[in-house]
Amino acid sequence: MSKTALNDLGSRIIRFSPLAASGTHDQTKGKKEEEVKNEGFINWPFTEFFFSDITTVTKNFSSEVIISEDSSNVVYKGILQDNLGFVAVKRFKNKPWPDHDDMEEEASEAGELKHKRLVKLLGYCSHEDERLLVAEFMPNDTLAHRLFHQKNMEWSMRLRVAYHIAEALEYCNSAGLANLRTSLRISIEDGLSAYTVLFDKDDDACLSCFGLVREVIAYDKRTTGSVHTESVTYRFGTILVNLLTGMETPPSHVPEMINGKDVTDVMDPNLKGKFSKEEAAVILNLASECLQWTDRKSLITEEVVATLEALQAKNEVPSSKMPQVTKQHEEASSSSQQQQLDH
Repeated sequence: MSKTALNDLGSRIIRFSPLAASGTHDQTKGKKEEEVKNEGFINWPFTEFFFSDITTVTKNFSSEVIISEDSSNVVYKGILQDNLGFVAVKRFKNKPWPDHDDMEEEASEAGELKHKRLVKLLGYCSHEDERLLVAEFMPNDTLAHRLFHQKNMEWSMRLRVAYHIAEALEYCNSAGLANLRTSLRISIEDGLSAYTVLFDKDDDACLSCFGLVREVIAYDKRTTGSVHTESVTYRFGTILVNLLTGMETPPSHVPEMINGKDVTDVMDPNLKGKFSKEEAAVILNLASECLQWTDRKSLITEEVVATLEALQAKNEVPSSKMPQVTKQHEEASSSSQQQQLDH
């Protein structure tokens, strides 16, 4: 979709406003953050951004607003015009889409996925050799950091995360994913892990959108009759095991964590016994089924979502009652943004 086409449809190219604060990116917190509207981007049209807008919001790609960087990309934090909300701008270093049309098609398909449990992809920019993605910013860290590093996630929150991610996957595998091309389906499968589960301002778990937009070189045509560690169902099973054990384990070794074991043998000791054995057994059985699933069709159905919804409903704590993010947590969050936004 070209800039002209967007304008013809009545969708304006949104112009960023630069970060008002100077110095390090931590200075975007405090008063400025309180002024930002928390209305979200529910009605935001998928947009092709002008490169000049991107350079404005990133202060010409200044190190002052970098929130993560690795060998393949840099991620910057910005604020949309009129303080509409924070965004993450991902700048690729290796030009994964040589052709503009390829990126437009890939990004546009991911932008069509709209669900409360998916981080919203707001748009993209393809200018000469530059390739960039713009997404809603998730302020409260990753599941990986909370489980594997903070080690203080309560049982009720773990059930809530399982339910929220199941909601996202059920949507992707039914309404949202049915008509999408193979490369996007594979991106969802490959991008699912504790590192791509993010927490929004209400501490609700969401699935990252950055991992949905990537170049796919080849497709391993999967067939029924064998377990595939890259499948959505298997990867969801690994997340369930992560939630039970609190441990980070390579996907291929996850079955070893639970096979032939009683639920009390696998539970995270950091829970200190504060969990329901009956509820944990349901999660363990579901995880085991996911890890053995051989059908190409996803196991994550409305029935699975309903089961997890019933479990978390018994333990439900309103977002306003969830433990607040502390200053120490915010500092840790800044250092872990690499894992959040690189996926």
